[in-house]
This record gives sequence, C-alpha cells and structure tokens, in this order.
Amino acid sequence: MSRLQSGRDAECQLFQKIARQGRAGGRPGVSQQGTYVVTPSGVLLADLNSSDPLRMREMMERGLERWKQLPQEERLGPELPTLEQTDVRRPERSYPEGGLILRVSSRDLPRENPPARPDADWRQTAWNRDFAWFKPEEARQMVPEKAAVGEMREIPAALIRRLARCNLVDNVRGETQPYAEANIERATWNAEVVKVEGREVTLRLTGETRATAEGMWSIGGLRRPEPTPQKRGHATKLLGRATYDLDKQRFTAFEMLALGTRYGGSQYNQRGNDLDPAPIGTIFVLAGDSPAERVAPAFLRHYGWEQH
Repeated sequence: MSRLQSGRDAECQLFQKIARQGRAGGRPGVSQQGTYVVTPSGVLLADLNSSDPLRMREMMERGLERWKQLPQEERLGPELPTLEQTDVRRPERSYPEGGLILRVSSRDLPRENPPARPDADWRQTAWNRDFAWFKPEEARQMVPEKAAVGEMREIPAALIRRLARCNLVDNVRGETQPYAEANIERATWNAEVVKVEGREVTLRLTGETRATAEGMWSIGGLRRPEPTPQKRGHATKLLGRATYDLDKQRFTAFEMLALGTRYGGSQYNQRGNDLDPAPIGTIFVLAGDSPAERVAPAFLRHYGWEQH
C-alpha cells in the first residue's frame, strides 16, 4: 500500500487518482487503506475501510448501482491504458524462484487476565498473515555442510535478524512497522541434523529473538493524536522442524513456531489500550505456489534486495 500511495509508476498514479476521489482524499499522511470499487477508467464507485461483512456488502452493492448508471464511455475511458513491463515496479517480481517461501501467521495467545471486552469483540480472535522470502542460496545456508546426524549449523545472523525485524512484529490486529536493525538486541538461529534418509536431511531448528524500540510516535490509529514517548518490544523462542532435499536443493517441509511476549503499540496496530506485556505466537510454514501465496512480504523493501 505504501508503494501505491507514494510511487510514481503508472500503476501507482492510477491508484492515487482513485484515492483522491475517496474518503481520505488522497491526502499525504492519511491512510488510504481499504476496499475500492472502481471502473477500468479509474472512476471510484464506492470505498470503505472496514472488516464488517454487512458494511462491505452494502458498499459493494452501492458501487454496483453506480456502475449501472454510468455511460459506457465513462466506465472504460476514451482509450485502453497501455503499460510496458518497465512502467510498473511490483514487489512480486522479486519472488525468489526455487527459494524458501514461508507463510507467516500471527495471533495472540491465551492470557490469565485479558482486558475486559464485549463477547463479540473482534480482537479476541484476531490474526494476521504475511510471508517471508529467502533466496535459494540463503535457504542452503540453513543446512549444515555435512549431512550426518548431530551436525550443527549456526544460521547466518543476517537471516534471523531479518525475520526479527520484518516478521516477528505485532501485526495481529493491524498494520505496524518493522524494527530497525539497531532495535535487534538478540537474534540466534541454529539447525541440527536429526535424521538423514537418502538425500533428504531433517533439521531441528532452535533460536531466540528480542527487539525493543522507543521514541516518539502515536498509538491512536486513525485519530492521529500527537506523538508521545512510547516503547514497544517483541521477544520469542523458536522451535521448528524442516526437511531439505540435497538433490532438489530446496526445502520440502518446514514448520517453525515463535512463541513469546510483545508489549507496546504502534499507530495502526490497535494496541492503544492494550500496551502491557502479553503472549503472542507466530508460525512459519511452507507456502504454496498459487498467486495468492506469491504475495510479497509486507516489508520486502527492508530486505536490502534489488527491486524489479
């Protein structure tokens, strides 16, 4: 979303044209997040920023009614847009073919004294999803050089620090920011060979992460109150199991849990009244190959990879 709001390629300019017609008016610094119903010509028919299914249905019905009322020339515009491949810089084009692609799901864990809320409050069952990408050569660096039971490998610090910055964040209820490199206080990740069958090596994965950040920012969501002194943090222990095929040079199985504690909040992650330390869990599993699972990680721009 941030690319669409600030980018200058043709795709971004089309989104910005649409957003200027919406509830937020395309104003800099105001969230353009939401669902938009638009024509191919870029006419906004309806928009909404809500997860309420009834409100969403009403919004789409409103958009459909406006579509029916539009003349054909306004629906499609005077001419079809033509975009060269070089006109659009989509993060999905950096997809690391043959690498390790993980689906990342996060949620709150049960706690002894949760904040009192109505039974139907959506925050009681909130969860979120992201992805983590590793290039083929990065995935190979997770496997001990010798395929023998008991062999160990300390996975390169850059890989676990990237997970700690970009994936082990409190996005359970909404959008947040990655941690900066300087915020990472601890990040270890180790692999041990526990089984070898032919050319398949099974690994036990263990590790720890801890990140803390403090400064001036708002925790008030769309109300955007003035920034105040804030702290946030995330600490986890990692435990997982994975299988690597030495002939195919890729992982064929991968499951890892990150269990720990988070505290504090950021502007849009809905923690303004839930800042105390509380348990959180994140699971990493192999993603599929459908278009829906080739979506770029939220913080790909912080990977340091060349963007295509």
